[in-house]
Amino acid sequence: MLDVLADASCLSDARREAGIGRYATLLLDAMAGVEGISVDPVVPGRPSRSEARPVRWLRAQPRLAWEALRRRPAVVHGLGGEAVLGWPPSRQVVTLHDLELWRGADALRGPRGAMLRGYAGVMEGGLRRCAALVAISDVVAAEAVEALGVSLERIHVVPHGVPPGFSATPTPRDDALRASCGIGADDGPYLVWTGSLRFRDPRKALEVLVDAVAGLGPRAVRLVLAGAPGAETRRVAALARQWRVHVILPGHVPDDALAALLRGAAAAVVPSLHEGFGLPALEAMACGTPVVCTRAGNLPALVGDAGVLVEPGSAEALRSGVASVLGDGVLAATLREAGPHRAAEFTWRRTAEMTADVYRAVAAGR
Repeated sequence: MLDVLADASCLSDARREAGIGRYATLLLDAMAGVEGISVDPVVPGRPSRSEARPVRWLRAQPRLAWEALRRRPAVVHGLGGEAVLGWPPSRQVVTLHDLELWRGADALRGPRGAMLRGYAGVMEGGLRRCAALVAISDVVAAEAVEALGVSLERIHVVPHGVPPGFSATPTPRDDALRASCGIGADDGPYLVWTGSLRFRDPRKALEVLVDAVAGLGPRAVRLVLAGAPGAETRRVAALARQWRVHVILPGHVPDDALAALLRGAAAAVVPSLHEGFGLPALEAMACGTPVVCTRAGNLPALVGDAGVLVEPGSAEALRSGVASVLGDGVLAATLREAGPHRAAEFTWRRTAEMTADVYRAVAAGR
């Protein structure tokens, strides 16, 4: 049995209900079915008092170091994109979700900027020395080569998969699940966006989304923003009131309710300026929901011909894309059929097996 220790500290902070947390949860679940591999997650006993990346990372290190020394695993895997202190880099694997830390740290000023730049420098050195890096897409792999100066041969591209329960087949509970999110059976068409609303992430371009929907006309369609609530919830709600957009904010939505929301939606919208992978688009395609997304990051490669692609940062382009789906029944039907076929290529079983291959290679010193 090959023993792996997983740094799952991302499950103890705000990342838990964002894309990184979903990745960690779904991968750990899938790894349980891989023969010959035992993956034990380590989560800090108490969450960090701060969501600042350097503080969260330092908070997780003592328990990680203790568990690594106690268990002596063959491999330590940083699920949240961070190298681990106190364990040989030659036996570490780190998953890279994006390279935003190195794209944005230099622009920050003051004590916070200095702290983040210091953390970025420490993390860059740790990642360069790791035995292997897992990139969630070819886009992230290319960015890692450019930002970190690592060899492409050390990077293994391992995509996400479709979570259990995300399919185009309706369930008897769909209407009740949608109602629990504020969507009545006869309330008319709605759009869905999913992600975390705890803090503002400019890459998600939510102001572009609200602007685009506003331009469709007063109350033409409702906009559902499903995600863990926080400061960004209040900001977006204020924008929606200003632009007279009917927005529904159900907060964090469990997977069964999210799948039901997607199955009933006129479209799922991903207006991002960059996406390392694009799990919300994949989940929507699996549910047979027409996808309107930007040509940003990995989204074009992920969606292919199974969605409507528009230029990022343009409310007008996004509005046109949404309008094309709302106004063309043939296009909508074509996308509803194409989505599940495209999504079927991505499974968490495949993700787990590919990740296990990385573990085996590192343990064997290859």
